[in-house]
Amino acid sequence: MGEVASAPAGLEEIAWSSVEEGALVGAVRLNAAHNEIRGRSIKAGVYTLRYALQPSDGNHLGASPHPEFLLLSPAAADTSAGPLGHDGAVNVSKRTIGLSHPAIWSLDPPIASEMPLALHKNDAGMTAVIFELPVARDGKAAGTLRFGLVLVGEIQS
Repeated sequence: MGEVASAPAGLEEIAWSSVEEGALVGAVRLNAAHNEIRGRSIKAGVYTLRYALQPSDGNHLGASPHPEFLLLSPAAADTSAGPLGHDGAVNVSKRTIGLSHPAIWSLDPPIASEMPLALHKNDAGMTAVIFELPVARDGKAAGTLRFGLVLVGEIQS
């Protein structure tokens, strides 16, 4: 994963709430098929990871304890380093599994206190790996963002 660009100075908090939706967070290479949080298979390959929020509509009510996600998109189809916004990130991510829904990995907990690479198990039995990324504001280092990325477990869709 790379460096996350955060909101301009004046916001002291380093949290997902200060990251622009659709921002490029990193990339991942899957050496074998892997299921995303809704249980749909993602083929082996290279994918970008973009930050997105779960829509606050009736279709998503109660689907996840946290509204923060990373969307996986085929790297060959995701050619912009800049933020794509919600709709842009969702549209490119839909190419991952070829359905009308993006491929998603849940952030749980969105802000973690555990050390990087530790495992965090939530109340639903899902297991997240804790990651830490550098954060930049106005092109300058501003600290780090530590979060859990659910890699084992599914939500019921």
